[in-house]
Amino acid sequence: MALVFYNTLTKKKEVFTSIDSSSVHMYHCGPTVYNYAHIGNLRAYIFADTLRRTVEQSGQHVKQVINITDIGHLTSDADDGDDKMVKALKREGKPMTLAAMREIANFYRDAFVADLRSLRILLPHEMPFASDNITEDIELIERLQKKGFAYATSDGIYFDTKKMKTYGQLAGLDTEDSKQLESRIGEKIEKHSQRDFALWKFASAAKDGEEQIGYTSPWGIGFPGWHIECSAMARRYLGQPFDIHTGGIDHIPVHHTNEIAQSECAYGEPLAHVWMHGGFVNVDGEKISKSLSNDVYLADVIKIARAESYRLWLLMAHYRSPINFTYDALRAADTALTTLYEAFIALPKEEAPADEVYIKSFTDCIHDDLDTPKAIALLFALFKDEQLFPSVKRATILYFDHIFSLGFGMLPDVVVPENVVSLANERTIARANKDFRKADDLRSLIEAEGFTVRDSKDGFQIVPIKLSPKPF
Repeated sequence: MALVFYNTLTKKKEVFTSIDSSSVHMYHCGPTVYNYAHIGNLRAYIFADTLRRTVEQSGQHVKQVINITDIGHLTSDADDGDDKMVKALKREGKPMTLAAMREIANFYRDAFVADLRSLRILLPHEMPFASDNITEDIELIERLQKKGFAYATSDGIYFDTKKMKTYGQLAGLDTEDSKQLESRIGEKIEKHSQRDFALWKFASAAKDGEEQIGYTSPWGIGFPGWHIECSAMARRYLGQPFDIHTGGIDHIPVHHTNEIAQSECAYGEPLAHVWMHGGFVNVDGEKISKSLSNDVYLADVIKIARAESYRLWLLMAHYRSPINFTYDALRAADTALTTLYEAFIALPKEEAPADEVYIKSFTDCIHDDLDTPKAIALLFALFKDEQLFPSVKRATILYFDHIFSLGFGMLPDVVVPENVVSLANERTIARANKDFRKADDLRSLIEAEGFTVRDSKDGFQIVPIKLSPKPF
């Protein structure tokens, strides 16, 4: 089956064909590294990882870029307020310097990478910092100026959206609807249109004893706008046009709409051919957001479950669907994954081919716009299938896990000490004699050794209490 993806730009599923037959180029909007990424942020990268793995398993090479936003990301789409990185400097008592800003960025970038590894996400081929691409930002803005798409105000250089006839196509915006304009950003008198957005923001005047923080440009010291950074980095590392651009659905009406506008007006060709967007992770029906103080971090998850269990929970929903996070749902996913891990390690490590029928069904699911809910249901059915040879079942599970990345192939070999085996056998005798108090005492002794016993109609299985894959 051909790869089929839902393209936000065309509002329909399309058969995917890469621009260059030798490689598929993907760009994923990365984090603003002023704080830790919450689990809602991280969903976007599990989606991107599933996409990459699917394309690679189809036989195509991938070049993947996730940017690091360490400058130019203001607190709102209105291009006003303190930059988030500036707010981080104030929060952490750092000096107002670019060096201090990069120090914070490095710290939270490293924390982000650690989260990716915990979630068994493949690291991208490039992870550029926005602050290392100022020259590219300036070149793009100058090009827009020369083509008449940019103008100056007292606080920066802005893109003139009325000069682009197709502005807002991605989001389905009505360029004549004044209510849409007012709802997106507050009125700013100097703008030609209230939809116009900043390409470059002039730096604020320095306070007493402080340096003026910003970058030198033809327009004075300042910062690139949030949107210009992604356009410039995507073009530098992937070329233009490239194949697939992803992000959260919140990027559709503003950030991605503006990326398209500035890139296509500057160079006269599409930025990306396919635009894919993931749904929100909600808590109590609200999008996870630091501003709402309902944010949950991976550190919170791993206090009660494996990081892989969060990944499994997300894969149970389609990437475009919103999903409501609860700790009960996470615990249920963790319990389910424990059951799968224990069943997997009981399978013999013998060379065998994966089952072709299951592979065909799995490929049909995953190639149909990454239908992971159906693919996960197929995984559970595979585990329960008693008609397959155990070695074939194991090989088929591992084939599935190239996409799921739940770590089945990285589970450690379990060596059960002889004394634990003896205790388990003694417990079986106690149960047969209906001496359940002794059986419970023996289970406690087994658990004190770091193992537990799973009873079944065929006997019992001894497994580690904490069964987790080796680090990714």
